[in-house]
Amino acid sequence: MGLLTIPNILSISRLIFLPLILFFLSKNFYSLSLIFIILSWLTDAFDGYLARKLNQVSDLGKILDHLVDKIWVGTILVTLVMIKNLDFKIVLAIIIRDLLITAGFIFLMKKKNIISKSSVLGKITGFLFALLILSSLLNRQKELLIITYLTWIFIILSFFDYFIYFLKILYGSKKN
Repeated sequence: MGLLTIPNILSISRLIFLPLILFFLSKNFYSLSLIFIILSWLTDAFDGYLARKLNQVSDLGKILDHLVDKIWVGTILVTLVMIKNLDFKIVLAIIIRDLLITAGFIFLMKKKNIISKSSVLGKITGFLFALLILSSLLNRQKELLIITYLTWIFIILSFFDYFIYFLKILYGSKKN
């Protein structure tokens, strides 16, 4: 199976949309940026589904999807810190969490030849990142405050969930 599978193209499309999103954000064209953000979210939702449906699941696709998600989310959140005054501390926590989880994935891949997938808590946390982006873009301050608190909780919960998973894999238990 090659690099140019439909799921991998969908993952890469998020990187192609990213400069457009950043450009529209920088020009205060929030509606246009939101359109490309939603398109990106749709490609993220469908790449895994299509990979399974078309029997195109690959290690490269799993890695690509994970890395693109981290780059995409981190870049947009940093941009929102600069243009919308999104709280720097929460964005820093998200980036540190994502870097540590990615480092753990890379370590497991090299040490145990295992390509890990997202946990349920990780997916919930990612959904909260999306709500953080959305509420920041739409200037929904009350919702942003609530989502920020929830995001803090899930950053911590998901980090420890992944940490325990990594320890189980490292020390022999492959069960979640």
